[in-house]
Amino acid sequence: MTLVNVIRIVGIALAAALLASFLAVAEGPAKNSPPDIGLQGAQWLSPGADVLAALTETPGECLKPAEDAETAYLMEVGRTAFRSPLLFGGPAARSGLSCNSCHLDGHDNPEFFVPGLSGAPGTADVTSSLFSKVREDGVHNPLVIPTLVDAAEKTSFGTASPQPSIEAFTESAVEDEFQGAPPPPAIIKGVAAYVGHLSADACPAAPVRQSARRAIDDVSRAVAAAKAALERGDGPTADFLMVSAQHAAGLVHDRYSGPKLADERAALVGLSRDLGGARRLAESDPAQGAEALAAVEAALPEIAENLHKRRKKSLYDVKTLRRALED
Repeated sequence: MTLVNVIRIVGIALAAALLASFLAVAEGPAKNSPPDIGLQGAQWLSPGADVLAALTETPGECLKPAEDAETAYLMEVGRTAFRSPLLFGGPAARSGLSCNSCHLDGHDNPEFFVPGLSGAPGTADVTSSLFSKVREDGVHNPLVIPTLVDAAEKTSFGTASPQPSIEAFTESAVEDEFQGAPPPPAIIKGVAAYVGHLSADACPAAPVRQSARRAIDDVSRAVAAAKAALERGDGPTADFLMVSAQHAAGLVHDRYSGPKLADERAALVGLSRDLGGARRLAESDPAQGAEALAAVEAALPEIAENLHKRRKKSLYDVKTLRRALED
């Protein structure tokens, strides 16, 4: 199956329900599992995890600056791909699993847990057929999920199937561990550039609060990278990034639930629709696609500001989220 077909199949509907239903049949519900409030990220939490903390703050990104413009571009491509379920394809994509699910902001994730895939929290069996038949070894042997911070200092990458470079490790993870379609070359190079610039020296002093502004910034950076890819004549990479931007907008939409936030949700739906329009234009005329993306970029600051004004009604707000978890 080609990447274009994978993109069309996966699209914006990267639904967590598919994997959840599969796991329910395979393993049954986990005891003391976190409450299901329909937010991606909650489905990967271990039983007994502090759900409120996990959904309101992250370790923060430890990203050192790029050395030149080309590296900066690749890092932005990789940053988006790192957070996009589209990278893996198949069941992983449909369930919303991304690199960032296991490696939160590039760190480890001690609360990551999937029944049948994990042992203790923070572990995963990377030789399981749950997502791919390629590496299945018939043994439940989950490994501790490592941090990727300072990965560039290593000489070997991966435990189950060691690779000589971050690029080779990324290709192996996509095609073998998750049995996904090979992504465009710039995506692999981008992930390698992004991971290669994760450095302990660049870590924030304290955890970072999740917010609509931060989430919309993810959308904005994906859109900017997609526009740059179109301007470079790289349509497949641009398309990957536009779908990923739609997914990122969908994550924000999930946080703005309830009848009092209908306008905010409508704005996010409109944003996704505009991205879809840019994709269609870019297929036949990359220049028009880039113009459409520039219009999306211009609209994002106002969307972000309106979302920020209504943040206390959203599930980004600690008190509002706590009430939702208690209901």
